[in-house]
Amino acid sequence: MVDQATILVIDDEEAIRESLTDILEYSGFQVLAAEDGKSGITLFEEHKPEIGLIILDLLMPGLSGPETLQQLRLLDPAVTILLSSGYDEDEIAQILDGTSAGHSNIHFLQKPYSLATVVSITRSLLQKA
Repeated sequence: MVDQATILVIDDEEAIRESLTDILEYSGFQVLAAEDGKSGITLFEEHKPEIGLIILDLLMPGLSGPETLQQLRLLDPAVTILLSSGYDEDEIAQILDGTSAGHSNIHFLQKPYSLATVVSITRSLLQKA
């Protein structure tokens, strides 16, 4: 699954979105990128069968990260999601108000992170899928 999986990156910060897209594509992944939660959900609906992982920024204007997470999970409760934020895991748990508790397909990556770390975690999560 690793080699054929498409990664959906949802992040409102253009520099982060473009950097993630570039490094993941360079590492052999197909990547779709969305600048906000609403367009991310639309892309997910259009490409659901091919998406193996979603990298989701938690703090975005408009449809927030937690709202986007909730809608994505309604569309596919089994989708693997890598939450990305500058907050630590305890703060994220409070922001999500326990909605990710007990879900083995929801993971966390604290910003700032190296691009090599993202590639490593992406490969690892896709191998588990």
